Amino acid sequence: MDFDPDLKDARFPVPPRRPPFPPCPRGPAGPPGPPGPPGPHGTINDTALCFAYAQLAHLLEQLILYYPGAFLYVFMPGISPWYIAGVPQQVYRSSEGTYGGLFVIGDGGTVAIPLSAIQALQFDTAVYNPAITYLPKPNFPPGCDTNILTAVYDYIGSLPEVDITIDCGSNVYSTGPLYLNKYGIIVQADGTGNDPSFIPVMQITAIGTPELSEEASVEAASAAEEGGEPHTRIQRRTE
Repeated sequence: MDFDPDLKDARFPVPPRRPPFPPCPRGPAGPPGPPGPPGPHGTINDTALCFAYAQLAHLLEQLILYYPGAFLYVFMPGISPWYIAGVPQQVYRSSEGTYGGLFVIGDGGTVAIPLSAIQALQFDTAVYNPAITYLPKPNFPPGCDTNILTAVYDYIGSLPEVDITIDCGSNVYSTGPLYLNKYGIIVQADGTGNDPSFIPVMQITAIGTPELSEEASVEAASAAEEGGEPHTRIQRRTE
């Protein structure tokens, strides 16, 4: 005989459905677990200051590539020597470095210059190579270096198309029209790119007005006539 589960036996009534029991209250929190493994080391490579040095290293590598054998003046913050000249050889990177930290130039011997000591650069005679590229600006974290780097970029971009004087450190300045304004690097040259000077922006101490530029040009011409000065737009103050 087959059994039909849908048939109900009157002798065994189905009890009514009861409501669910309420949830129990949460118990007390347990003790904290052991600390996890340490995370990766932090980095400051994304800061505006480190970006400026990375931009400079990127530029120097291209100057070696596009101006082989050319004689380059590297202007420095000191008074003696205030520049070192030679043929660019390499951008030296350590085994732990993410980009080069020394710029090696030579003219017989070699000299290695820390990137932090480079105030400005200019070839003896050259025309700007449009193949030169620049690193794109990342999103900088807030900080004093971001404030300075971005303010210089915005301010330079707001100036009229006139000659300007850029002071680099206490002894070096460059006078001429603005050719390129990049994050980390300013290039001064005439409209066709003749005799470009390259200025790392984090070394700038002042950006002059047209009146100051005219006065500085006279001082530079006077200093060049005295001899012993390179015939570049970048000069040192003699006061």
